[in-house]
Amino acid sequence: MLILTKHALTGLRRCPRAGAPRPPNSPGFTLLELLVGLALGLLVVTGALNWAGHHLGMRQRQLRDWQVHRELRALALFIQHDLRRAGAHGRPSLLVWRPDAGAVANPFAEITVEEGGTVLRYSRAMDDGVSEPGGTSDTAIRWTQDRLDRAIGGRFQPLTDTALMRVTDFSAQVHTTAHIGTGGCAGTIQGRTVQLSLLAAPTQEPDRTQPMTLSVHIRNNAVTGGC
Repeated sequence: MLILTKHALTGLRRCPRAGAPRPPNSPGFTLLELLVGLALGLLVVTGALNWAGHHLGMRQRQLRDWQVHRELRALALFIQHDLRRAGAHGRPSLLVWRPDAGAVANPFAEITVEEGGTVLRYSRAMDDGVSEPGGTSDTAIRWTQDRLDRAIGGRFQPLTDTALMRVTDFSAQVHTTAHIGTGGCAGTIQGRTVQLSLLAAPTQEPDRTQPMTLSVHIRNNAVTGGC
């Protein structure tokens, strides 16, 4: 005879059947709830990582753009300062016309554009008293291999760093305006303006180009004709 105590009957009543739903007040999670929670957590973490990666990449691109902008600004200031000295004579008093000696041409006045606008050549006296070109007076700016070079005395040195940015396009032009004088010994004063335009981009992102246009009026005019 099978005798069931009251305690055994209570235990049988509390034992859930296989596949029966969990009572609402019982602790713990079902396997389905655990899987749903893990899936939602992965979605949240993935979204957060994508958002953080997007903003970090955007910040990195902005930093590179700012570095290129800063380099172009420094480059423009340097070229402006250098070009404004083009044609400078170490003894400018020799260039003044005198009745006993006439006028002396400025040998530093020539500015030329070569190789399809990729090379700009000019000269100026580096020291006081210099009246003839030579040594370090000859200067040039050229575009080659995605960078700008500057030459002093015929020796080129990099002016831009290709590890930071690459100059993808460059063009130099010289615009001349002639002013004809009046009088018996009047000559022609040629005012020159150098215009430079280039495109530069970060080395890591060559498609994010930034333009730079520079226009510099040469202070030392070229004088032709006269007595």
